[in-house]
Amino acid sequence: MSSLVIVARFSSRSEAVVAQSVLQSAGVETLLPEFNVLMAELDPSMMEHGWRLMASEDDVETARSILAEAQQQGG
Repeated sequence: MSSLVIVARFSSRSEAVVAQSVLQSAGVETLLPEFNVLMAELDPSMMEHGWRLMASEDDVETARSILAEAQQQGG
């Protein structure tokens, strides 16, 4: 079993959720550890580290590649 690694960090919950959805649709399982933090958008300490999107270390390179491609297509 491989450990979890940070794939990307986001400044908002909505960005993190969209990225997670993109990866899920590609078959990559991810975790947003801070997802249930209700006041994170208002908590300045949250912005220090951002919203972490994590995946198995076996899937990290694939996940980063998928997110990079999605960003290029969207921007």
